[in-house]
Amino acid sequence: MVRNRWLKFLLLYAGGVLVSLSQLKLVPIQNELGSELGVSLSTVSWLMSIFTVSGIFLAVPGGTLVTRFGPKKLLIGLMGCLAIGNIWGAISTMFCSLLVSRALEGISFSMIIMVGIVFIHFWFHESNSGIPTGLWGTFSALGSMLAMNLFKPLVQAYGLRSLWFLIAGLSVLLLCLFFFLLDEPKNQSIVEQKRMSGSFKKAIENKSIWLLALAQGCMAFILFAFINLYPQIYRQQYGLSESLANSYTGYFGLFGIPFGALAGYLIDRTKKGQVMIFCSFLLMLAATFWMGYLSSNVTFIMQLFALSAGASLSSSCVMILAPKVVKQDRLIGASVSFINLFYYVGIFVGTPIVTKFSEGEQSWQNSIYLLSGIGVIALLAVVGFIKLNNENVLS
Repeated sequence: MVRNRWLKFLLLYAGGVLVSLSQLKLVPIQNELGSELGVSLSTVSWLMSIFTVSGIFLAVPGGTLVTRFGPKKLLIGLMGCLAIGNIWGAISTMFCSLLVSRALEGISFSMIIMVGIVFIHFWFHESNSGIPTGLWGTFSALGSMLAMNLFKPLVQAYGLRSLWFLIAGLSVLLLCLFFFLLDEPKNQSIVEQKRMSGSFKKAIENKSIWLLALAQGCMAFILFAFINLYPQIYRQQYGLSESLANSYTGYFGLFGIPFGALAGYLIDRTKKGQVMIFCSFLLMLAATFWMGYLSSNVTFIMQLFALSAGASLSSSCVMILAPKVVKQDRLIGASVSFINLFYYVGIFVGTPIVTKFSEGEQSWQNSIYLLSGIGVIALLAVVGFIKLNNENVLS
């Protein structure tokens, strides 16, 4: 076992990044994959969204699985699913078979965030877990940056399926490292978690949780639609080359890393949770609408920065404020699981809907208006949340 908690965290973080790489590996190779399978881009978009379908079904029972099996066994199982799914995808030649393999890969994504939080609170304890928790939330951004800058050259050098074989091999390697190097809470701690777990039915009776869940679902709809479709929009709406479009998309992940790490610190520092969540969702809405009116390289970078900052802060605000509006501590886990359910649904439906809408209208401009409309819904949910909790101090 590794004794240094930061080394254990880095190992866990590598697992999160690998899951993100598996999720986003199709984004820079959409055209090539569509040509190989003989399907349209809107059909390929389902291969990206199906990755999250497991999260829709496993978000709520995920806490029970951690309690029953422990985070270490579950993490090893997630890496196993990631490896098997990528091996299956590497040898798949039909769209339906590849679709099933993506769903299998997605099991790892459905619970990796929750498992990571359990490990972090065990290794660092609650009073010292702020920084590692903030850093943990950046693995998806780092995965996005790496995928957009590395995967296209790898495919050109070694072939389309090389990405699947690479991720499968790394998954097996991490599985072995997790088995030999990580520790986990003792059985007594797991039993305590089970005793403190709340009632899902009672948790969803809280109107504030519904509003936060709606806002988080809309945020995920917008965020992952842009992550998956940025290259297409840059090429077709603004005439950028494929390499430049992928590079800009990679910057989005780069910008998200520091903001994800600093989000919790900024919220704790200001002690104004209601103001922070409103400003964060307003910034995300403004950046979404701005996407339809870019005119230069400077505006491309500024819009990327604004959207990355807005989305990172918005998601963090939701996760920080959710426990503050839960009446009983034992209901926090169930409440967060419910919010995550909306998060996964937003990821799942966002890209296909936006892609299909753009094909029907023959324009990305109307798709950007659609995303802006989703942003308005999110902001209205936040306003409702603030009014509902106007008498509470949400800091």
